[in-house]
Amino acid sequence: MANENFIEKLASSFGQNASVKNVFGEPILSGDKTIIPVARIAYGFGGGYGKGNKKPKKNDDGDEIQPGEESRGKGAGGGGGFTARAKGVYEITPTCTRFIPANPTQKILIGIAIGYFLKKFFFSKNKK
Repeated sequence: MANENFIEKLASSFGQNASVKNVFGEPILSGDKTIIPVARIAYGFGGGYGKGNKKPKKNDDGDEIQPGEESRGKGAGGGGGFTARAKGVYEITPTCTRFIPANPTQKILIGIAIGYFLKKFFFSKNKK
């Protein structure tokens, strides 16, 4: 079926273009440092095809008329999505390699939650 080949080709092309290099660029060389961007990339694609008969038409006498080729329903569709989120960079030097996160929000939220529970635990008033 022609639609299956189209969907496979489109999904394959989509997957080849979904890379960190295409979103954030090549690694950057600066003196003895190399900076490599890191991202979380996700994509999805779906499609479908269907055909079927419409309800048979009735003539003036109430008799059903056999559906002809022109009364058959057909349809196809597809869709996809792509998202890329920066996670950070790897900084490579002659002495070490380190990961620098782009968004430390999760660590900040975990720190706030731990602080909240420690405060409740150590500074709670015992009512007797």
